[in-house]
Amino acid sequence: MELVKRRVLDLRGYVCPYPQLATLKALRSMEPGEVLEVLTDNPPSVQNVPAIARREGHEVVGVEQVGEGLWRIVIRRR
Repeated sequence: MELVKRRVLDLRGYVCPYPQLATLKALRSMEPGEVLEVLTDNPPSVQNVPAIARREGHEVVGVEQVGEGLWRIVIRRR
């Protein structure tokens, strides 16, 4: 069984474009195959963070609402 390194980026309270920029910065510091979990309470980021991650060639594993006004975006670094 292979263990996948997972990092959590809590961006609650931040608005665009900071969540996109912080996500890209975090992904660039990770190794290929590692997983980044982004927490956001900014509704536009639910669309913008996955879009910029895909544009940079990363895999968006999932986007889910995990609470009232809170979303989790899971991205695998390529």
